[in-house]
Amino acid sequence: MVDATELSYIIALPKVELHVHLETSLRLRRLLQRRDPDHPLIGQVHLISDPSRFAGYDRLRRLRYAERANRLPDSAYTRANIAAITAELVAEAPGQSVRHIEVRVGGQRAFSVLGVRGMLEAMAEGSGEARRLGLSYGTIVTVIRERGPEEADRIIAEAVAASDCAVVGVDLAGDEENYPAGLFSAPIARARDAGLGITVHAGEFAGPAGVWAAVYQLGASRIGHGIRAIEDPALLERLCERGVALEICPTSNVRLGLVSAMSTHPVGTFLKQGVPVTINSDDPMLLGTTLSRELACITRAHRLSREILVNLQVTAARAAFLPAKKRESLERTIRLKT
Repeated sequence: MVDATELSYIIALPKVELHVHLETSLRLRRLLQRRDPDHPLIGQVHLISDPSRFAGYDRLRRLRYAERANRLPDSAYTRANIAAITAELVAEAPGQSVRHIEVRVGGQRAFSVLGVRGMLEAMAEGSGEARRLGLSYGTIVTVIRERGPEEADRIIAEAVAASDCAVVGVDLAGDEENYPAGLFSAPIARARDAGLGITVHAGEFAGPAGVWAAVYQLGASRIGHGIRAIEDPALLERLCERGVALEICPTSNVRLGLVSAMSTHPVGTFLKQGVPVTINSDDPMLLGTTLSRELACITRAHRLSREILVNLQVTAARAAFLPAKKRESLERTIRLKT
C-alpha cells in the first residue's frame, strides 16, 4: 500500500494529463442533477445487461451505456452547458496538481446538435477557466472508426478550421479490429498537414499490428493505451527509437478485462525497456478515478521510485501537443517542483 507520505508526494507532484475524455452525457447528467434533482430531463435509468458479462470493446460499450441508459434529450446539449462541464473538468485539475491537460471530445450527439464548430467554441469558452487557474489546455477532437472515413474527414476539416478554439490534436478511436487505420489515412493526413498532433487508440482491443499501422500509416506520435505492443519486441524497440509515447490508463485496462490485475499490467515492462510511457485517467467519472489515484495504483503494484514518477511526467510534457518552447517550459516546471 502507498503510505500517506508517498500519497502526499504523488498528489503534489506537477502532472500532465494527455488522455482524458470529456464524457459529455455523464457530466451533463451531473450538471442537471445538481441544478435540479427532480429535473424532468433526467428520468429513470433502465435495467441493462451487466457489463462484467462482456469483454473488450463490447464491455466498454456496455459500461458506458450503463451510465447513460436513459439517454438525455438533445435540449440538454446547449453551448452554455458544454462550456459549464468543460470548466468543471478543468477546475478538477489543480486538485491533482495538473499543469497541462488535453481533453478529448468526439460525442456524435454533441457534434450533431451543436455542430463541430459550435461544440469546440463552447469548450473553448469553458476552458478559459484554465488560464485563471494557471494551467495550459488543449482540445483533442476524436473521430470514431465505425462512423467511417467520410465522417472523419468532415469532422477533421471542421476541427482544422477551428484553430482559434484551442484544438491541438486529433484522435482516432473505436473498433480497431474491424476498422483498420489505413482507412483513415487521408483524413488523418489532413490534420497532420495542418500541424495538429496525432494520437490513435490502438493496441487496446486488438494486437500490435494496429500500433504499427498507427505509427507508419497515420504518423501518430502518441498511442492511446497501446498495451498489446508488449507482444512484439520489435515494436517496442521501434517505439523507443521514434519516441512514440504510450498513453497508459491502468484502471481502464483492468476494468475492461484487458489485463487481469494492476500487478500484471505491462506498464512495468514498458518502463524497464525504456518505452516512453505516460499515465492518464481516461474516463475519470466512468471509472471513479483520478490521475493521482492512477499513479498511486501503479506505484503500489510495480514499486515505482520517486525518480520514475517524475520521469513519467517529464515524458508526458515532452509528448504534449504544445509548441516546443511551451513543452520545454512545462518540463522545467516539473523538474523544479520535484
